[in-house]
Amino acid sequence: MVELLEEFGIATSTGQKVHRGLRAEGLIYTEPGLGSFVSKKPPTPPGEDADG
Repeated sequence: MVELLEEFGIATSTGQKVHRGLRAEGLIYTEPGLGSFVSKKPPTPPGEDADG
């Protein structure tokens, strides 16, 4: 995350809020000791079935 903070010039607290939000939405996941990764399949929005 440090690289993103430096590249985009955002504050640490802002980066942490974004990270928490992405994780809460299921767009990223965190593996302890390894880091954070983009989820393979985005979550289905409430009210929509997975088959479209």
